[in-house]
Amino acid sequence: MTQVGVELIVMTVRQRDLEVLLVRRPGNEWALPSGRVRGEHLATRASEVLNTQTGISGIRLEQLFSFDRDGTTQVAVTYLALIAADRYPLAPGDDIVEVRWCPLDDLPSLPPGHAGAIAYGHERLRAKTAYAPIAVQLLPETFTLGELHEVYEVILDAQLDARNFRRDVLAAGVVEEVGTERRSGPGRPARLYRSRGSEFAVIAQERGPAERISRLDVPTQHTE
Repeated sequence: MTQVGVELIVMTVRQRDLEVLLVRRPGNEWALPSGRVRGEHLATRASEVLNTQTGISGIRLEQLFSFDRDGTTQVAVTYLALIAADRYPLAPGDDIVEVRWCPLDDLPSLPPGHAGAIAYGHERLRAKTAYAPIAVQLLPETFTLGELHEVYEVILDAQLDARNFRRDVLAAGVVEEVGTERRSGPGRPARLYRSRGSEFAVIAQERGPAERISRLDVPTQHTE
C-alpha cells in the first residue's frame, strides 16, 4: 500500500541569505518538517505538522508538488511557504531536538529526496518571483522599498537597478505607503510600505501588477 506524507519547505531571507527551515530528529538527522497523512485533508495535515514540529502556525501554504520516493512506496506531497523569520519564533516539538534556519548554499546531510525537493522549491520561487510579486511575504508587515529590493536580489541572485525597481513596484500598485511613518537609518529616514490588501495572493493574480513586475530584468534559469 502506498504511504502518503506531507513535507514543508518554509523559506525566509536573513542577512542576504535565502534560508530553509529544517528540524533535527533524535539520532542527529536533519530533515524538512514532515509527517504521514492519517486520513486528514492534506493541507490540514501539513499545517498540523508544521505547528507541532516547529511552533509555526497561521501561515499560507501552497501545494508545490508530489514526489515519488525512488525505491519506496511513499509519496510526499510538498508544500511551500514564505515567511519573515522574525515574526515567527521557533519551538521544537516533543519528537524534535532542534529547529533551525539553514542557508540553501550550506545545507547539512538530508534524507533521500529532501535536498531535491528544496532545490525544486527554490526554482519555483525564483520563477514565480519573476512574474508575480510574492516576495513581500518574506518581509515584516511594514518595510522599506530598499528592503523589498534586497529580498528580490537575494531570491533572483541578481543585481537590480534600484531606481527602476522602485519605479516599477510603485507603478504596479502592489504596495501602499504607511501614512507618514519613516524608518531611521543612514541618510534620510526611509518611507514605510505594506502590501496592498490582506491577501497578497489576490494581488499576485492581477495581470496589471504581475506584468509590471515582470518588466524587471531578472534571470529565469535555475542556478545551483
